[in-house]
Amino acid sequence: MSKFLLLTKREIQERLGQKGFWYMLVLGPLVLLLLLVAILKAADQGKQELKVLIADPGQIMAHRLMAQDEKNIHYYFIDDYLEIQEFEKAKAYQEFDVLLELNEKVLNNKKCFVFYRDQLGLDARMQLKFQVEKRMEELIASQHSTLTEQAFRQIKQGFVFDFRDIKDPKNESKEANAWAGFIFGAFILFFVGLYGMTIFRATVREKSNRIVEVLLASVRPEQLMLSKITGIGAVALLQLLGWAVVLGLGLLFLQQTVFLDVFDPSNWGETGPQRLNPLSSLVFEQLNLPFLLLHFILFFAASFLFYGSLFAVLGARSSADADGQQFLLPLIFMVAFGIFAGLYAIYYPNTTLTEVLTYLPFSSPVLAFITLAKGASVVAYTTTMLSLLILLGAALLLLKLAGRWYKQHILKF
Repeated sequence: MSKFLLLTKREIQERLGQKGFWYMLVLGPLVLLLLLVAILKAADQGKQELKVLIADPGQIMAHRLMAQDEKNIHYYFIDDYLEIQEFEKAKAYQEFDVLLELNEKVLNNKKCFVFYRDQLGLDARMQLKFQVEKRMEELIASQHSTLTEQAFRQIKQGFVFDFRDIKDPKNESKEANAWAGFIFGAFILFFVGLYGMTIFRATVREKSNRIVEVLLASVRPEQLMLSKITGIGAVALLQLLGWAVVLGLGLLFLQQTVFLDVFDPSNWGETGPQRLNPLSSLVFEQLNLPFLLLHFILFFAASFLFYGSLFAVLGARSSADADGQQFLLPLIFMVAFGIFAGLYAIYYPNTTLTEVLTYLPFSSPVLAFITLAKGASVVAYTTTMLSLLILLGAALLLLKLAGRWYKQHILKF
């Protein structure tokens, strides 16, 4: 065991001694943060010119919103309830982009439902919210003659505007959460493939320069293979944890400075609310990042053992780097298969094939994170843990088989 630990330490020290590792430890998460900011800012884009139909069966607003409407948003009223399906499909309502529902108790429960056909831009959401809310404030203040409108605004509670896609009025798809989970899972396979190539190249290099003959004089081939997988895997995990720390600090900084909650009254100043990208609620509130990070480490470790053994065997079978490139194609296809399986699961979550892909070691990391990011129930979480156990069991079985193959081919030139 001491020889195994020495070889593992050697692999770790060799990687940590490379400047590229430290550059990527800092520059990698910084680049990701910049990309995240760009994506979040890009989500400000959306439909800005709107026709809004307000279903006001109680005639609370009396067909009046503000003294002067915004140029980009035009409001129309209907004094009756309107079914969502009718608004979505009826020809008479196709010209309207948004349906705003106001029930008779809206002044008490302070909640409005907003159904849109196409994704709304942030400015459009803000304008719609504040115009409707201002009119509501006027109505509530008028019911209390002892309060002026300005005095009421100082003690008021904000209205809740629930924006929903007309194609998914119950918010059942949780597509944004699913995509976030897909990114986590794809990152696992990306890092596994990246550091798996490191295992392959290190094995080929030691075999071609005959260092492996010296090493095998002291240790068994299985120990050499496992020490290489463990050492390089530890370095990969260290880099991932470093990325997590830098990204976590960066996200905390962005949350406190750039992406304040535009719908939180505590962030409103004299000049109005600060801007917030709609996706920030996903990144900063909906996703349980510590929970996902814990499972990220578990699935990464199991996946690395699974794929690392295959990369080590391919390195043992190759006498030169160029010679082994043709054998890498199946492994690359396996990694790509796992990513495409995640895409399939997002669009077809309830099919039999998705259920099967959940348990396959090639695709389970991506599908597991799609489930976890969407907020797994007890049954779904049990399924996820079962898929992790299957992945780990497959990895241990493959390590045992790979040790035999490695022993047979490592000294063949």
